[in-house]
Amino acid sequence: MEKDTSRSDLVAERSSCALPKVFKALRLQVDEDVKTRNALRPDNSPCKFSVIENGDDFTALLEAKDVQKSIIFSLAEHAILVR
Repeated sequence: MEKDTSRSDLVAERSSCALPKVFKALRLQVDEDVKTRNALRPDNSPCKFSVIENGDDFTALLEAKDVQKSIIFSLAEHAILVR
């Protein structure tokens, strides 16, 4: 008798979609994007990008001489919030 693996595969797939795992993957991707973007900046670029972690939040930050812009990602109970 063959074992039906489709059910266990479904459980594994659903587990990988858990919000904390998705949030962690998002955080890693934002880190990579910031590194890539900073590597593309010329040496005399007036701006830089960074990521700041703060508990269940992290912020992608653009800093220039007179400008600071940010995107805040937060892990909530049933959602990932982006502000």
